[in-house]
Amino acid sequence: MMGVRYEGRAADHRVHALRLAQELVALCSDCSETVATAESCTAGMVASTIAGVPGASDVLRGGAVTYVNEVKHDLLGVSQEVLDSVGAVSFACACQMAEGARRVFGSRLAVSITGFAGPGGGTAEDPVGTVYIGIASRDGSRAERCYFEGDRDDVRAAACRRACECLLSAAHELQVSGTVSFSFFDA
Repeated sequence: MMGVRYEGRAADHRVHALRLAQELVALCSDCSETVATAESCTAGMVASTIAGVPGASDVLRGGAVTYVNEVKHDLLGVSQEVLDSVGAVSFACACQMAEGARRVFGSRLAVSITGFAGPGGGTAEDPVGTVYIGIASRDGSRAERCYFEGDRDDVRAAACRRACECLLSAAHELQVSGTVSFSFFDA
């Protein structure tokens, strides 16, 4: 299953991501929730988008740019076994990155992004444009596989947009039920 697919250009994705970040900051401020990020191919784009919203300092605990495997392992605690067996662009790595960000920054929710933004990289199974987005909460972690078309900038901006959507959905679930069921990954 490929997961979410977006069409469009980077500028469109950035506008959507900012709108989602504004909703996220408002919601999390109202219910005293906190978020953190762990980003590889987006290199801090999600954290920067959230931080661009007034009031973000009440919500965003921090973000880690973990571009290389050594940092994923040393800072976030991604297991060497995962990195060696399934690689950094995988469900397992995305989950462990989100769990690590939640632990390191002491947040209620965390999002992670790892993928192949291009133009190089990718595999037959996970071509350029494949991105894994993970969410972690006290209820566990889960990740989804997405495919975004376009150039490097388009892929990175679309991944940022989807990560903001996932964080907002998780925050809504926490507000309504007190738990995260990850149902937004099934849509």
